[in-house]
Amino acid sequence: MIINDLKEIITRANPNYIQDYEENSMMNKKADDFKYEKGFVYIEEFTQGAYSVEKYRHIKITRIQIWFCRFTQMHNTAIEREEIRNQIENEIVRPFMKKYNESGKFTQIDTWQFYTPLPRFDANEVSIMLQFDLKNSIC
Repeated sequence: MIINDLKEIITRANPNYIQDYEENSMMNKKADDFKYEKGFVYIEEFTQGAYSVEKYRHIKITRIQIWFCRFTQMHNTAIEREEIRNQIENEIVRPFMKKYNESGKFTQIDTWQFYTPLPRFDANEVSIMLQFDLKNSIC
């Protein structure tokens, strides 16, 4: 299953980050229980993708959105948020991308899209959202 494979890759990238897979509205409630000193990773429930045929192989392409987050003190400046995002990037985002491509479970990704969105789960959340198309063969 894609979810379990992604969670395993996340754990290998940094086991200190709490992780969850859920739909957005339920995640807002769950995030209240997270401890502020730990980072967390949230895999957004899959909502879109495509089917393709490449060299006679049937391919399923799933649009993946993973949120790498930290809760911080309230009222951070833009400079403080950038520093926190650099920490998140070093701790979990780049290690995740490396472990993902090394896993051999999915087609390797050369270019990853990222976003630095406004807080979704708590006013003092700082995050990086990684979005990519996961490709795997279906018979």
